[in-house]
Amino acid sequence: MNIVFFILFFASLAYMLFVDPAGATAAALSGAENAVTLSIKMLAVYALWLGVLGVMRRNGVADVISRLFRPIIKRAFKGEKKETQDLISQNLAANFLGIGSAATPLGIEAVRLMQGEDTDATHHTVLFIVVNACGVQLLPATIIALRAQAGSASPADVFLPTVISTLVTATIGVVLCYLTRGRCKGHSRGKKP
Repeated sequence: MNIVFFILFFASLAYMLFVDPAGATAAALSGAENAVTLSIKMLAVYALWLGVLGVMRRNGVADVISRLFRPIIKRAFKGEKKETQDLISQNLAANFLGIGSAATPLGIEAVRLMQGEDTDATHHTVLFIVVNACGVQLLPATIIALRAQAGSASPADVFLPTVISTLVTATIGVVLCYLTRGRCKGHSRGKKP
């Protein structure tokens, strides 16, 4: 696939330079400027939400939210260590609040603990990745921030559609994980079919 993108990129670049060299340079510079501007704005958004998550952790609010997920986590990830279940709860709580960048390190550590020395993905790992990919969000903070940065008149209009779509995709993802459970190489921790 990388070769295809490489060919498409260079074919497009060659065409642009042949047809309109001045326009190609201006477009490249404009795109680079927009990318840097967006990166700086998103850095500010992530810094804000990581700071909010840090305050929530110190005040115990993050623990309260992650405790809400624990009954579900204990059933879905039965047999995993408490430390792993806590990381999963915190990851889902951060995703639930729309702070995906804060959830990522927690998710990576949870997967590392679930996998152990296994090279094949266990059912729990697959389920966790699917739930993260479908991530149910109560507050899509990053999307709202992106829409605000892009000049949207009402950036929070995506709230209800985001909640509904993430609930539907997460439900379908979890159901599919359980329907295909026997096809995973590792059903659960340490067990091979």
